[in-house]
Amino acid sequence: MTTKKTADLPQGKKDQDQKPAVGLVLELEFMLFPGRQLTYKAFNSVLKDHQVALDQAAFSRYCLQRSTEKSLPGLLATLGKKGPAVETVAAKIKKQFESSLGASACQPVPGLMNLLKKAFDNNFKIGLLSFLTEDVARQLMERVPLDPSAVCLHVMKKEADDLPTPDSWLSLLKSMQVAPRCAIALVDGATACKSALAVGMYCGVVPDSFTAWQEFTGADFVVENADDLKLNEITALLSTAHFRKHVK
Repeated sequence: MTTKKTADLPQGKKDQDQKPAVGLVLELEFMLFPGRQLTYKAFNSVLKDHQVALDQAAFSRYCLQRSTEKSLPGLLATLGKKGPAVETVAAKIKKQFESSLGASACQPVPGLMNLLKKAFDNNFKIGLLSFLTEDVARQLMERVPLDPSAVCLHVMKKEADDLPTPDSWLSLLKSMQVAPRCAIALVDGATACKSALAVGMYCGVVPDSFTAWQEFTGADFVVENADDLKLNEITALLSTAHFRKHVK
Protein backbone atom coordinates (compact mmCIF):
# COMPACT_ATOMS: atom_id res chain seq x y z
CA MET A 1 0.00 0.00 0.00
CA THR A 2 1.33 3.40 -0.91
CA THR A 3 0.73 6.52 1.12
CA LYS A 4 0.98 10.12 0.03
CA LYS A 5 3.43 12.37 1.74
CA THR A 6 2.00 15.49 3.31
CA ALA A 7 3.96 17.60 0.84
CA ASP A 8 2.08 15.92 -2.05
CA LEU A 9 -1.37 16.64 -0.64
CA PRO A 10 -3.50 19.63 -1.65
CA GLN A 11 -3.15 22.64 0.65
CA GLY A 12 -6.64 22.13 2.11
CA LYS A 13 -5.80 18.55 3.08
CA LYS A 14 -2.54 19.68 4.70
CA ASP A 15 -4.41 22.14 6.88
CA GLN A 16 -6.83 19.44 8.00
CA ASP A 17 -4.05 16.99 8.87
CA GLN A 18 -1.84 19.46 10.73
CA LYS A 19 -3.34 19.79 14.18
CA PRO A 20 -2.57 22.97 16.12
CA ALA A 21 -0.07 22.74 18.96
CA VAL A 22 -1.65 22.21 22.36
CA GLY A 23 -0.23 23.61 25.57
CA LEU A 24 -0.39 23.03 29.28
CA VAL A 25 0.62 26.00 31.41
CA LEU A 26 0.92 26.76 35.11
CA GLU A 27 2.83 28.90 37.57
CA LEU A 28 6.22 27.61 38.63
CA GLU A 29 6.47 28.68 42.27
CA PHE A 30 2.77 28.86 43.14
CA MET A 31 1.47 25.73 41.44
CA LEU A 32 4.18 23.27 40.46
CA PHE A 33 5.91 24.05 43.77
CA PRO A 34 4.04 24.65 47.07
CA GLY A 35 4.78 28.38 47.09
CA ARG A 36 1.68 29.50 48.92
CA GLN A 37 2.33 27.20 51.86
CA LEU A 38 5.91 28.47 52.01
CA THR A 39 4.66 32.06 51.86
CA TYR A 40 2.34 31.42 54.80
CA LYS A 41 5.20 29.96 56.82
CA ALA A 42 7.42 32.91 55.95
CA PHE A 43 4.74 35.42 56.99
CA ASN A 44 4.13 33.52 60.22
CA SER A 45 7.80 33.24 61.11
CA VAL A 46 8.70 36.87 60.44
CA LEU A 47 5.59 38.35 62.05
CA LYS A 48 6.08 36.18 65.12
CA ASP A 49 9.48 37.80 65.60
CA HIS A 50 7.60 41.11 65.76
CA GLN A 51 5.02 39.77 68.24
CA VAL A 52 2.29 39.56 65.59
CA ALA A 53 0.13 36.43 65.53
CA LEU A 54 -1.17 35.37 62.11
CA ASP A 55 -3.82 32.74 61.43
CA GLN A 56 -4.80 31.09 58.15
CA ALA A 57 -8.05 33.05 57.83
CA ALA A 58 -6.29 36.42 57.97
CA PHE A 59 -3.61 35.23 55.56
CA SER A 60 -6.25 34.00 53.10
CA ARG A 61 -8.05 37.34 53.26
CA TYR A 62 -5.09 39.68 52.87
CA CYS A 63 -2.04 37.82 51.64
CA LEU A 64 -2.97 35.98 48.46
CA GLN A 65 -1.60 38.79 46.30
CA ARG A 66 1.88 38.23 44.93
CA SER A 67 3.04 41.57 46.35
CA THR A 68 3.98 41.26 50.01
CA GLU A 69 4.31 45.03 50.30
CA LYS A 70 0.69 45.46 49.20
CA SER A 71 -0.60 42.72 51.53
CA LEU A 72 0.98 43.86 54.78
CA PRO A 73 -0.74 47.22 55.51
CA GLY A 74 -4.27 45.79 55.47
CA LEU A 75 -3.19 42.70 57.37
CA LEU A 76 -1.41 44.64 60.14
CA ALA A 77 -4.31 47.08 60.45
CA THR A 78 -6.78 44.21 60.89
CA LEU A 79 -4.55 42.64 63.51
CA GLY A 80 -4.38 45.95 65.34
CA LYS A 81 -0.68 46.49 64.74
CA LYS A 82 0.72 49.87 63.66
CA GLY A 83 4.28 48.60 63.30
CA PRO A 84 6.70 47.30 62.29
CA ALA A 85 7.88 49.03 59.13
CA VAL A 86 6.26 47.41 56.11
CA GLU A 87 9.37 47.60 53.92
CA THR A 88 11.53 45.88 56.54
CA VAL A 89 9.05 43.08 57.18
CA ALA A 90 8.38 42.54 53.46
CA ALA A 91 12.09 42.19 52.75
CA LYS A 92 12.47 39.60 55.53
CA ILE A 93 9.46 37.63 54.28
CA LYS A 94 10.76 37.62 50.70
CA LYS A 95 14.18 36.47 51.85
CA GLN A 96 12.76 33.62 53.92
CA PHE A 97 10.37 32.61 51.15
CA GLU A 98 13.14 32.38 48.57
CA SER A 99 15.34 30.54 51.07
CA SER A 100 12.58 27.95 51.59
CA LEU A 101 12.12 27.58 47.83
CA GLY A 102 15.85 27.00 47.49
CA ALA A 103 15.95 24.23 50.08
CA SER A 104 16.42 20.73 48.71
CA ALA A 105 13.33 19.60 50.63
CA CYS A 106 11.18 21.79 48.38
CA GLN A 107 10.19 19.58 45.48
CA PRO A 108 7.55 19.70 42.73
CA VAL A 109 4.04 18.56 43.66
CA PRO A 110 4.06 14.84 42.68
CA GLY A 111 0.62 14.79 41.08
CA LEU A 112 1.42 17.76 38.87
CA MET A 113 4.84 16.45 37.97
CA ASN A 114 3.37 13.13 36.88
CA LEU A 115 0.84 14.97 34.74
CA LEU A 116 3.53 17.10 33.09
CA LYS A 117 5.57 14.02 32.21
CA LYS A 118 2.54 12.37 30.60
CA ALA A 119 1.62 15.57 28.80
CA PHE A 120 5.11 15.90 27.38
CA ASP A 121 5.04 12.27 26.20
CA ASN A 122 1.78 13.08 24.41
CA ASN A 123 3.19 16.06 22.50
CA PHE A 124 1.90 18.83 24.72
CA LYS A 125 3.96 21.99 24.90
CA ILE A 126 4.71 22.77 28.56
CA GLY A 127 4.86 26.34 29.82
CA LEU A 128 5.78 27.62 33.28
CA LEU A 129 5.17 31.18 34.44
CA SER A 130 7.26 32.72 37.20
CA PHE A 131 7.46 36.05 39.02
CA LEU A 132 10.72 35.22 40.78
CA THR A 133 14.03 36.70 39.72
CA GLU A 134 15.59 34.96 36.73
CA ASP A 135 18.33 33.33 38.85
CA VAL A 136 15.95 31.97 41.49
CA ALA A 137 13.53 30.67 38.86
CA ARG A 138 16.33 28.87 36.99
CA GLN A 139 17.56 27.29 40.22
CA LEU A 140 14.05 26.04 40.94
CA MET A 141 13.81 24.60 37.43
CA GLU A 142 16.82 22.40 38.15
CA ARG A 143 14.53 20.33 40.40
CA VAL A 144 11.97 19.78 37.65
CA PRO A 145 12.73 16.32 36.18
CA LEU A 146 12.08 17.26 32.58
CA ASP A 147 14.50 18.14 29.81
CA PRO A 148 14.90 21.95 30.12
CA SER A 149 14.61 22.24 26.36
CA ALA A 150 11.14 20.69 26.60
CA VAL A 151 9.81 23.38 28.94
CA CYS A 152 9.20 27.05 28.22
CA LEU A 153 10.00 29.05 31.36
CA HIS A 154 8.76 32.63 31.16
CA VAL A 155 9.93 34.96 33.93
CA MET A 156 8.01 38.20 34.35
CA LYS A 157 8.29 41.26 36.57
CA LYS A 158 5.69 41.95 39.26
CA GLU A 159 4.03 44.89 37.52
CA ALA A 160 0.56 44.39 39.03
CA ASP A 161 -0.94 43.63 42.43
CA ASP A 162 -3.08 40.71 41.28
CA LEU A 163 -0.97 38.19 39.42
CA PRO A 164 -0.94 36.53 37.02
CA THR A 165 -2.60 39.04 34.71
CA PRO A 166 -4.07 38.18 31.29
CA ASP A 167 -0.95 39.70 29.70
CA SER A 168 1.21 37.35 31.80
CA TRP A 169 -0.46 34.30 30.26
CA LEU A 170 -0.41 35.79 26.76
CA SER A 171 3.32 36.46 27.00
CA LEU A 172 3.93 32.85 28.01
CA LEU A 173 1.73 31.46 25.21
CA LYS A 174 3.47 33.69 22.68
CA SER A 175 6.82 32.27 23.77
CA MET A 176 5.41 28.77 23.37
CA GLN A 177 3.79 29.54 20.00
CA VAL A 178 0.48 28.14 21.20
CA ALA A 179 -2.91 29.77 20.61
CA PRO A 180 -4.89 30.51 23.79
CA ARG A 181 -7.85 28.42 22.60
CA CYS A 182 -5.50 25.43 22.32
CA ALA A 183 -4.09 25.69 25.84
CA ILE A 184 -5.18 24.88 29.35
CA ALA A 185 -3.99 26.65 32.49
CA LEU A 186 -3.87 24.76 35.77
CA VAL A 187 -4.27 27.21 38.65
CA ASP A 188 -4.91 27.27 42.38
CA GLY A 189 -6.81 30.52 42.86
CA ALA A 190 -9.53 32.81 41.55
CA THR A 191 -7.22 35.54 40.20
CA ALA A 192 -5.22 33.13 38.04
CA CYS A 193 -8.45 31.44 36.92
CA LYS A 194 -10.09 34.70 35.82
CA SER A 195 -7.02 35.91 33.95
CA ALA A 196 -6.60 32.58 32.13
CA LEU A 197 -10.24 32.56 31.05
CA ALA A 198 -9.98 36.21 30.00
CA VAL A 199 -7.48 35.34 27.26
CA GLY A 200 -9.51 32.39 25.98
CA MET A 201 -7.69 29.48 27.59
CA TYR A 202 -9.31 26.49 29.16
CA CYS A 203 -8.78 26.43 32.91
CA GLY A 204 -8.63 23.73 35.55
CA VAL A 205 -8.46 24.61 39.23
CA VAL A 206 -6.75 22.76 42.07
CA PRO A 207 -7.57 24.89 45.14
CA ASP A 208 -5.40 24.72 48.22
CA SER A 209 -6.46 25.24 51.83
CA PHE A 210 -6.06 29.01 51.40
CA THR A 211 -8.19 29.36 48.25
CA ALA A 212 -10.84 26.66 48.70
CA TRP A 213 -13.39 29.32 49.73
CA GLN A 214 -13.03 31.29 46.49
CA GLU A 215 -15.39 31.13 43.53
CA PHE A 216 -14.13 29.74 40.23
CA THR A 217 -16.92 30.78 37.90
CA GLY A 218 -16.18 29.78 34.33
CA ALA A 219 -13.55 27.16 35.16
CA ASP A 220 -13.76 24.04 33.03
CA PHE A 221 -13.22 21.83 36.07
CA VAL A 222 -12.25 21.94 39.73
CA VAL A 223 -10.53 19.02 41.48
CA GLU A 224 -9.64 18.58 45.14
CA ASN A 225 -6.00 17.66 44.60
CA ALA A 226 -3.45 17.25 41.83
CA ASP A 227 -3.70 13.46 41.92
CA ASP A 228 -7.22 13.80 40.49
CA LEU A 229 -5.96 15.42 37.28
CA LYS A 230 -6.36 13.08 34.29
CA LEU A 231 -4.53 13.75 31.03
CA ASN A 232 -7.14 11.92 28.94
CA GLU A 233 -9.84 14.27 30.28
CA ILE A 234 -7.69 17.31 29.55
CA THR A 235 -7.00 16.00 26.04
CA ALA A 236 -10.72 15.48 25.45
CA LEU A 237 -11.41 19.02 26.63
CA LEU A 238 -8.81 20.51 24.30
CA SER A 239 -10.21 18.53 21.38
CA THR A 240 -13.09 21.02 21.38
CA ALA A 241 -10.67 23.90 20.73
CA HIS A 242 -11.67 23.88 17.07
CA PHE A 243 -15.10 25.16 18.06
CA ARG A 244 -13.84 27.99 20.26
CA LYS A 245 -13.70 31.46 18.81
CA HIS A 246 -10.36 33.19 18.59
CA VAL A 247 -9.79 35.75 21.30
CA LYS A 248 -8.52 39.06 19.95
